[in-house]
Amino acid sequence: MLFFRRLALHRFVKTHPPSRQVSPADRELVSAYDDILPASLIELWRRKGLGFYGDLQLALIDPRPWQPVLDRWIVSPTDAVRRTPIALTPFGVLVYHRKLTATDEDVAYIDPVTKQTGDLAWSLGEFFNRFLCERETLGSLVPPSLAQAARKECGALAPGEVYEIDQLLFSMQMLKITKTDAFELHRRLRDAVDPPEPKDVEPVTVADAVPAQHRAMFEKTVAGERLAGLYLSSYIDWHRLLALEPDGHYRLLFWRIHHKTFERTEIRLYAGTYQVSRNAEGDETVELDITLRADSLGSDANDERLVAMHSGGATWLLNTGRLGSIATAIGGRDTMGRSEDYFRRVTPDQAFEEEPSDGRDAPPFADLPHVLQAMIHVEPLRPRITHVADPNPDEEDDGDGTVMCTLDLGEDDGLRMNMPLYSLAETGRDLKGWVWKMDPRACQAGIKYRRGEDGTIEHGPVVGDILTTRAP
Repeated sequence: MLFFRRLALHRFVKTHPPSRQVSPADRELVSAYDDILPASLIELWRRKGLGFYGDLQLALIDPRPWQPVLDRWIVSPTDAVRRTPIALTPFGVLVYHRKLTATDEDVAYIDPVTKQTGDLAWSLGEFFNRFLCERETLGSLVPPSLAQAARKECGALAPGEVYEIDQLLFSMQMLKITKTDAFELHRRLRDAVDPPEPKDVEPVTVADAVPAQHRAMFEKTVAGERLAGLYLSSYIDWHRLLALEPDGHYRLLFWRIHHKTFERTEIRLYAGTYQVSRNAEGDETVELDITLRADSLGSDANDERLVAMHSGGATWLLNTGRLGSIATAIGGRDTMGRSEDYFRRVTPDQAFEEEPSDGRDAPPFADLPHVLQAMIHVEPLRPRITHVADPNPDEEDDGDGTVMCTLDLGEDDGLRMNMPLYSLAETGRDLKGWVWKMDPRACQAGIKYRRGEDGTIEHGPVVGDILTTRAP
């Protein structure tokens, strides 16, 4: 009878079972690290394998492609301790093993977003069988509630992917999570700390901003009848330029300008026909015939339908799929919201301006398209909190956190996902949050709270608090 010895990292495997895509490491990889990493991890590689473990999608990784990434983050002399990347969290935190001496070791991490690093455990066995198996310590590395929200919002990760939180929106108490390539995330965030030398010139005009190989086809576009002209949409480093020619043809260019090297990358060009018509409300609309290619992003087709807005001599094209977000920004802050949600008419020789982070000032209500006017609450909504959940300790940061609250208004009453909420100015409460879960009659919102030095909540939402969708 054959007996199989239990894995040294059995508790980790039992707590975080391997996913179906986990497969045993090949002989070459095992041989390459047999004398570098602890035997317990090599055994796990051989008997189980690399890939995602558990619902939190902790990934055991091949150290070879990740070693240059780690070496760029942590530069050390050639005779220093050996650092070997071994795991990746679903939010891109890189975990590595350090062989300090012949007998001493530890496990540490580098977070590409916060740029923080530190020790997690004094041995590899302790890290896998204790740190990753106990809720409190695991939550400090991967907040379970955030990981669950990411999976619900974006779906499960594919090999090589991680979730990325939009930090700009997060700072404004809005949650947007996307999936991105893990290597690209680390490269981009590391470049922001220590960027390479400039590879192109900083743009001064709209024409300067366009990748050189595409400038000629846009420089001759001029404003004409029925919305013909050149339209620009910019959001942080990403840009879209739409040319509507008088003959009914369009060109739509996507590209990115690195904020320090000024390199033009991720360039995609579409061309086809467009039609101008009117919707049921009487607004002018533009419909682009966009055919995606093999190298397209799915979001490239988001501009298929646009609605025109004229105000103060300026013309805008608004993304019809983002009218709800635009309406929320206008109703709450009197701004147009994220600049990726709209195009504005430009000329090639016009100055290339950085867009305001909250979007440009909104035009007068009467100038807005009728379809947008119908979505804006001239009088702000005032939901009341009917239930406050218990705070989740996994989400606390230096005593602050977000607690889920049930409201007495819902989607049927005009609340929208990520709609910001504030306490009434006259209460002096200074509560802030945003709609997080949709419901026809009782949406849920995440509201910030703060603990005092003794750990008790000294500022936070209570049942009966009235909020508003209008910023103070």
